[in-house]
Amino acid sequence: MLMAGCSPGLHVSDQVQQEDRANEIRSTLPRDEVSAILASGFYAISERALSTVSVRELGLEGMRGLATIDPEISIVETDGVIKVLYGDQWIKSVIEPLSYDSESWADAVYEVVQAVWPYSSDVGATNAERIYEAVFDAALSNLDIFSRYAGSHEAEGNRDRREGFGGLNMTLQKIDERFLVNRVDRDGPAYEAGVRKGDMLIMVNNQAVIGHSLHDVNEMLRGKVQTEVTLQIERPSTGITQEVFAWRELVIAQTVWADYDDGVLTLRVARFNEKTLSSLSQDIEDAVLMHGEALKGIILDLRGNPGGLLKRAVQVADLFISGGRIISTKGRHPDSFEIFEADPRDMTNGRPVVVLLNGKSASASEIVAAALQDRQRAVIVGSSSYGKGTVQSVQRLPNDGEITITWSRLIAPSGYSFHGLGVRPSVCTSGIKQNKGRGPALSESNGADLLVRWRTVGLDDRQGRKKLRQTCRPDSSKKEIDMAVARNLVLDPGLYQRFTGSTTLATLAQ
Repeated sequence: MLMAGCSPGLHVSDQVQQEDRANEIRSTLPRDEVSAILASGFYAISERALSTVSVRELGLEGMRGLATIDPEISIVETDGVIKVLYGDQWIKSVIEPLSYDSESWADAVYEVVQAVWPYSSDVGATNAERIYEAVFDAALSNLDIFSRYAGSHEAEGNRDRREGFGGLNMTLQKIDERFLVNRVDRDGPAYEAGVRKGDMLIMVNNQAVIGHSLHDVNEMLRGKVQTEVTLQIERPSTGITQEVFAWRELVIAQTVWADYDDGVLTLRVARFNEKTLSSLSQDIEDAVLMHGEALKGIILDLRGNPGGLLKRAVQVADLFISGGRIISTKGRHPDSFEIFEADPRDMTNGRPVVVLLNGKSASASEIVAAALQDRQRAVIVGSSSYGKGTVQSVQRLPNDGEITITWSRLIAPSGYSFHGLGVRPSVCTSGIKQNKGRGPALSESNGADLLVRWRTVGLDDRQGRKKLRQTCRPDSSKKEIDMAVARNLVLDPGLYQRFTGSTTLATLAQ
């Protein structure tokens, strides 16, 4: 597979030095380890990507990605032979592997790295993680903006946000070189151990925190669930320093905030993680039990919500829908074809629901909004949403990094894809100024036709989709008028019924 030779004009001493540096790579970047990670990534992308892409394309682009480490590296492919150059100097040729052979292409990329290592001080000074980043970023560059690589550290943070982590449910703020406890969850292990807001953290497991970064101290506090951690804290109000013991528990970031006001329950959802469904279910159940018939309806505020877990979004929509289609997905891989149906129970017992969207509401937020709108179960208020109608598959790699691959499209119950289009509100407040107490109340005579066109415009008709999108331009702000309109809809059954019937779209602020 490989063809190589000594470059013309090299002295023997130069060749010896290059051989020494070639030996260095074998210990710094072990071949088996590097090749296994690259092969795993190449295979996952080629198998699962929404767009057809060969391992050959991924391998070649990955090789070219090494130029982001050292611009002197270039790759020239001619008639099945890959030439590796450093500047104007040829240093190695590689015979192309079979186009589908991920392991052989991973080995070929490793051979290219090995070839340039003696020539490039930048490559010689780098580490394995930087190599993976350069190769995978380049390999994914021709797919879409949502397909990306995350190294082990970044991937760990992603998993923590999705699934939670072992911790104490407290947050710190660094002030000069000291660490102030600025929040302690009353149901968390830190509070149970005696830590209070305003305390100063001095030591973790007998290790002083002073001199460390906030990230490092947070890492000290994290660990496996049900492991013990010893904290030394100082309470400034008393000047007393004490040692406390806490047991780490699964910590999942809060995503839901509830507020009840005069018959209306407002639920703000920041994103969709493993805790979102249970939090929403509990808040709705509590409101129904506490307020009974006085609870007139619900405002689901998804403005600024970037998305999250697909199945949690489906389950959230299911809280409000009694049976029938919620969403379906369709891609190239057989496993990407899924249909999600609602169960027969509506937790709200048919109470009015209004969903707030803006231009930053994306993905999982759009799943919920599209499902509730198409099933005539909610009125959507605000501006057109972001328009991310694709699903990403996350593949964990042997180095604990992960590759996120776009692998299917989302299809709303009425059959349209909102990718690049968004969900169109029934009540559009886009463009209404914050300082206006009352905006125009303009009924669109072609509202029904507009909604039909929204749901039937072709996925490849970019101009048509763009033009429709401008009928309610995406607006990233969170307007007070959105909430005012939502309350009016919830509390006025006739007005609510008018818009859930989907016969008219309107620009309404009253």
